[in-house]
Amino acid sequence: MLRLPNTSNILHGLALALFLIPALSPTQTAPPQPQDPDLQVEHFQLDALAASLSCMPTGPNRDYFAGILANRTGHFEESIRLLNSALPAIRTSHPHRAAIALKTLADNYAETFRYADAARSLDDLIAHFPHQLRSVDLQGSKDDAGVFRILGNAPPQTIAWSGPTRLPTRRNEIDSIVTELTVNGVRQDWLLDTGANLSVVSRSFARRLGITPLPGHAQTMAGATGIENPLQVAILPLLKVGGATLRNVVLLVLNDANLRIAVPGRAYQIQAILGYPALRAMGSITFRHDGFFEAGIPVSASGSSTRMDLWYLTPVIQCGVEGQILPFSFDTGADGTMLSMRYKQRFHEEEATWKQAESNAGGAGGNIKRKIFLQPTLSLQVGSASVVLHNVPILSTPTSSYLDELYGNLGQDFVGGYESFTLDFSKMTFSLGPLLPAK
Repeated sequence: MLRLPNTSNILHGLALALFLIPALSPTQTAPPQPQDPDLQVEHFQLDALAASLSCMPTGPNRDYFAGILANRTGHFEESIRLLNSALPAIRTSHPHRAAIALKTLADNYAETFRYADAARSLDDLIAHFPHQLRSVDLQGSKDDAGVFRILGNAPPQTIAWSGPTRLPTRRNEIDSIVTELTVNGVRQDWLLDTGANLSVVSRSFARRLGITPLPGHAQTMAGATGIENPLQVAILPLLKVGGATLRNVVLLVLNDANLRIAVPGRAYQIQAILGYPALRAMGSITFRHDGFFEAGIPVSASGSSTRMDLWYLTPVIQCGVEGQILPFSFDTGADGTMLSMRYKQRFHEEEATWKQAESNAGGAGGNIKRKIFLQPTLSLQVGSASVVLHNVPILSTPTSSYLDELYGNLGQDFVGGYESFTLDFSKMTFSLGPLLPAK
């Protein structure tokens, strides 16, 4: 389901929630791997799933699992072929797999800008497999199908290069990374947000840009609060980001109030967010601590790197935690890391060492208070690098959002001690630059 902006101090990743394994270092070991490939899919254990595929007989079931693996590793066309091959047989024999296949097909089509096909896949899911979905997922699928139906005849996004991109960045009042872009003659700060599944503008800024929303209205759910928010959809014909020229960029148009965040003494109005589809199109993107965003520039290999995968328009990186390799989403729009209920369940024997606290998670349309735990120290291994975080929030209950499926969401605190970090969507790797000098 489309994740709308979260705005709490702990997790304000401006994420639009459409929907909801690296080689081990010598000091890391994988957690016990279930032999059931359905559980390997559920727990995002992609290496184990690949091993299961190697001894699985050909046929619809193998095509299903291979199609899921292809999607998670960014091979969308291959995933489309495999899942469409598997679906006729598994609709009756394995309805749970059929539901996941249709949801994954919708993601494949969204990733490749085939919006009408994405809508049809979700409509099929809703019509024939509603009982395979939680109520929140069913509503989210209905919301997403509404967005994709509006986009049904929209042209695909494209990118062309006239040279590399190197743009100055700064931190805004809510501590998000922004860069100034001139679009349709209008200069404005745009948040650079890997956690935003689509790009976003406020309604007043859309008017300043001179863009007219497409016919039709939709709604989507705020990731932190579960509140439904109305929206419209527009196509931005041309967007220049340094040396990259993107065409036909999808924009969700939200009411200004849903992008307004309270800061001391006033309210901060978010006007524009550059989301995942535009950032992924640029291939390898680097955020530098000295205040620059780079794309289209070769990046030297780093020992502090790990494999990156995808989960429904969201980058997922694998980190070592106490010798186990676990998947976390990564959101440049979030100031802090938040661990999920799944993390709590995995490490429940350590609960006595955690502190109890309360969070006030805000998002589009409202706020919600939750009881949480705080883990005093968390060490995350990324290749040869060890990232140590302190007082990390752990959710004590499910959120009915994408956070329930992974082990948490990594924010700016995760990368704050390094000179740079890079998401390479062509090589599907995440890497950290050198450590910053100690203060």
